[in-house]
This record gives sequence, C-alpha cells and structure tokens, in this order.
Amino acid sequence: MAAVEYDRSTGFNTPAVVLCGIAVVILLFAVALFLQGGFLAAQANDYQVKVYEAPGNEEARAAVAAQQAILDEKVHWKDEAAGTVVMPIEDAMRRVVAKAAD
Repeated sequence: MAAVEYDRSTGFNTPAVVLCGIAVVILLFAVALFLQGGFLAAQANDYQVKVYEAPGNEEARAAVAAQQAILDEKVHWKDEAAGTVVMPIEDAMRRVVAKAAD
C-alpha cells in the first residue's frame, strides 16, 4: 500500500486536515460539556437559594410559627367527652412504644 501524501500541486494535506477537524470537534465537545456542567451547577445553586433559603414574607413565617406552636403544644384535652387528646407526635410515639413494651 502506498503512503498517503499530500497533493503537491495544491499543497493540500488531506490527512492533516481531517485530523485537525477531528481534534476541533473533540475540543468543542469538551467545551460544551464544561459549559453545561457550569450552567447546571449555577442552576442548582439558584434553586437552593430560592427554595430552601428564601426569607419568605412575614405572613408565611407567621403561619409556619403558628403551625409549629400547635405541634409543640403540651398534652391537653381537645374534647374530653369524646376522649380526644392533643399532644406532640413525639410524646404520642413514646407512649405507644412504652405501652407496647409493657
């Protein structure tokens, strides 16, 4: 098999051009992956800030505080005639486990 040589009349080296083209395609693919990774990291960071670390408004904070206060209430009767008691879930779980252990 004869060695591939560039066309001496035009000075065009086909194998070199093809190899350079492949190298450029690989380089562009690597740059695209790099940019996509940077974009996805920035997007995840923005989501973290907006969803989990957002200060929220005063009305929302007040509603969350009211709900937390209800959850943290001590044991008391809601309706003694019906036998309904209000207590924190942790206390209820401890009582169920203690009752099951006896």
